[in-house]
Amino acid sequence: MDHIISEIGKNFFLLRSKEKDLHRNIYLKKFEANGKHISNMVFDPGTKLDMADLLTFFREKIGGIKNLKLIFLSHQDPDVASNTPLLLSTAKKAKVVTSVDTWRLVEMYGIPQNRAITIESFDSNRLRVKNSGQKLNFLPIPFCHFKGATMVYDLESRVLFTGDLLSGVNTQKNNDLYATEDAWDGIKLFQQLYMPTNVALRHAVDTITLLDPFPEVIAPQHGNLIKGNLIHDFLKRLRTLEVGMDIVLTKEEDKEAVLLGLNNFVSFVKTDSPELYARLIKLFQKGHRFTSPFMIDHGEIVDLKVTADIAIKTMQKYIDDEAGEDKATYYKAIFEDNLEQVGITHEADNSEDKDESKPENTNELEDTNWLELWSEEGQDYADS
Repeated sequence: MDHIISEIGKNFFLLRSKEKDLHRNIYLKKFEANGKHISNMVFDPGTKLDMADLLTFFREKIGGIKNLKLIFLSHQDPDVASNTPLLLSTAKKAKVVTSVDTWRLVEMYGIPQNRAITIESFDSNRLRVKNSGQKLNFLPIPFCHFKGATMVYDLESRVLFTGDLLSGVNTQKNNDLYATEDAWDGIKLFQQLYMPTNVALRHAVDTITLLDPFPEVIAPQHGNLIKGNLIHDFLKRLRTLEVGMDIVLTKEEDKEAVLLGLNNFVSFVKTDSPELYARLIKLFQKGHRFTSPFMIDHGEIVDLKVTADIAIKTMQKYIDDEAGEDKATYYKAIFEDNLEQVGITHEADNSEDKDESKPENTNELEDTNWLELWSEEGQDYADS
């Protein structure tokens, strides 16, 4: 099996792909009461590349795809949603749960309208699983990175599924599931590439900080899971992070100098080690490497898609990956020297701390019926 299966909270499971740079995370929640298995829900079921391992995952944890009842889609991108029609063809009773804005696009996968439930159809954003008392909160985070993007909070396990919010490429020095401080650079890179503006991030972070009880695990769709003090630390940094249009519209004083330093280094490598130069250029130019922070033209770095500090750290990582242990220190020293020659001294990122909002208790939600999916007591999901 090419994927890793782990239990990350009570009856909350992760299927993680083994890509080196960008892990896909598919999550499964089992609902039980009094020792009885009640229902199952998958979060962002991935692509056809994951299907073979999904079959094993579902067979091991819930007795097969046929027992799947809910398919949650945080947004419509193919890497999270393209498996949905195939799952629905086998799981005959399953429903897709997503936002109205996401539904407008995922129905283009050929999903029948009677197989979908939109979150906006709920009187509140809470779902209660019938006969179990367990609850899920659906939390809209508009424009992170899609207008209809939504998180889900499982109150039983206190796992918060965040979709692309707090997702990251792998910048850790180990293969652990959980983030360490080393993971922040990869999270920062991903967020700067794909989140549109800091205004959207601030709204999303404030939504999380108001949760009560506060999450014990942040479970993003890509990269490492986050728990403990790092949840608070990363949320503080995320709240002030410039991304997307913030970067495009803000003229960075150091950008031109950093580009010069980067290109001077690349020119040095071209002469000193043509083999390493060829590997670096190939790395920069790979069309499928959508997380590359560099824009390349004829072997020259012509622009940055992220802030200068992330571009520098990424180059350092590329040197580590491609130069080998015996040469990496040497080439990183040359790189630092090229930066110093153009007046750039690279320092660690120290985000400014902000006061955290205090959690507030959520009010009890109004009862409602929604077709035959809900009990008379409220928003209870029924399997029939």
